Amino acid sequence: MDASFVNPFVQGAQRVFTTVCQETPSLGKIFVKTKPYVTEEVTVSIDIFGAFEGEVVYTMKEDAGRFIVSQMMMGMPVESLQDDMAKSAVCELANIISGNVATIFSGKEIVVDIKPPQLRFGAKETDFPFIERVSKVICIPMMFQSGHIFEVDVMIP
Repeated sequence: MDASFVNPFVQGAQRVFTTVCQETPSLGKIFVKTKPYVTEEVTVSIDIFGAFEGEVVYTMKEDAGRFIVSQMMMGMPVESLQDDMAKSAVCELANIISGNVATIFSGKEIVVDIKPPQLRFGAKETDFPFIERVSKVICIPMMFQSGHIFEVDVMIP
């Protein structure tokens, strides 16, 4: 997978975090995750279809998720991601990022669409249908000043 497929995910995520969290996370070293595919405690996956098919998985530790949702809600404390409002916020974040990514691709005349997000706690490799269709998963770590990490895992066959 070349940079032209990775950069829209970096740009989309950073743009959204700047807007909804008032912070642009720094880009960590992009790397390849090997099988078995392991995620953090919280995942939101979104299928991509159109000019190409794939799946993007947003994954984070629970404390990172609480931090991000709190930032989205102007600093309101978030005790648990199991709360319906927190679940909704995490899914909406993934949806907004993915929509931005689709818009960036569209600007390159690559038309893709997204399916609704699927939130999971303690996901397993078998929860992600595209894992069997890809040889590698590109992981894009986004690091907040607080030390929290939000990963964008891209699976495009």
